[in-house]
This record gives sequence, C-alpha cells and structure tokens, in this order.
Amino acid sequence: MKKYLFLFTLLLASLYSCSDAPVADNTKKYVHVPPSLPADVYDNLQSGDCILRKGNGPLSYHLMNTTKEEYSHCGVVVQDGKDWKVIHTLGASANEGSVDGVQICSIDEFVQYAADSMLYICRPVFMDSAGTKVSERAWHYLDESVPFDHHFSMYSTDEFYCSELLYYIFKDVTEERVFDIKKKHKSYMLMFSTFFHKEKFEPVFHLKPNEDDWYGEFDYSIKE
Repeated sequence: MKKYLFLFTLLLASLYSCSDAPVADNTKKYVHVPPSLPADVYDNLQSGDCILRKGNGPLSYHLMNTTKEEYSHCGVVVQDGKDWKVIHTLGASANEGSVDGVQICSIDEFVQYAADSMLYICRPVFMDSAGTKVSERAWHYLDESVPFDHHFSMYSTDEFYCSELLYYIFKDVTEERVFDIKKKHKSYMLMFSTFFHKEKFEPVFHLKPNEDDWYGEFDYSIKE
C-alpha cells in the first residue's frame, strides 16, 4: 500500500513541476542534446524577450506528457550590463546553486539545460513597450526573492512556479490575462501555446521548429 501511495504522490508532483534536474540513465525518456545559440542571435536579443526550453528531467517529461506540449520551462531575457541573462524560477533541488525561487542565470546556462535541442525565443508585442515593461517587472520579482511555488497555486504572488512568474508579469503590465489556461480535473494549467500566438508574440529564434505548426489555433476560453 505504501508503495502505491508513494507512486501516486510522485505522479501528482510530476504533473505540475518545473523541475529540470538531469535524468538518470535508467529512466531517460528522450535524448539530452544541449543546443547552442548562433552568434547572430545575441545581436538580435532585446530585454523582455521570452525564452522557452524543453526540460531534461523526468518531472519535465511527465509535465509535457500531461499538457501535450513540447516545452516545460520559461523565463525572461534581460540585459545585465553587456551580458544577456535569464530571470526564471526553479525549486532548490533543480539548480546547482540550490536557490529556491526567482533567480537569474546567464542565457548560455539556461540554454545548456534544454533537451532535444528544443529552444524558442519570442518577443512580446501585445502592447507598446511590452519588452521594457516585462523586463522591469521580472527584475522586480527577482529583487523580491519570491520563493518557488511548490503547491502550484495560481492565486497569489507570494510564490511562483516557472510559467506562473510570467503569468503575473504579463498580468501586472497589461492588467489582462495573456496566458492560455486549460482546466484539467480541478487544476488549471498555464499553457506554453501562449507564446505562439503571433498577434501577441513575435518569433525571434526557433532552434527546432515543428513544420506541422503543432500549436495551431487555440481557443482562449478555459478548457474543461
């Protein structure tokens, strides 16, 4: 009985985790192929760009299996002096520095944790000066040292999981809901399809695009 309870708890946690911890060889579900950014991409980046990656951990695999999407983690690109960095949030067990919550890393480090060369960068265009406002709000939450949301609740800004951080950044700057939201059972999932709406986000770089345009059109109403 304890064994089944443990497996059930693990499954629930995996469905909503933003963990990118490495996959053990005996549990690997897909090949980890760290991508790299072409040199000219750095010249085209702007503060406030959004960056998505496919995580290389087992919990990320289960998350993607639940959402049926190709990505499991996201962050905001910011310029720190002459360097490009990413503000995002992770649980302490999923990063080498054991930082729990909103944190910053180099864009190269963020890229190196992508699996199967799945990496996408886009630019928010849903309002004037969107990038500037998004980056400023990302810095705000970094300064606040907001902890990671291990309960995966969307109802407060006291804690954030990865897509929840961007959900509230967009909400703060627009006072509207930008994210696609899908309801599954009694939970709500923030969908990465959000970043593929061309009227809201302009593609900057897609390392491994799907020729089938796997997102297509999306109904913005909450799905049952």
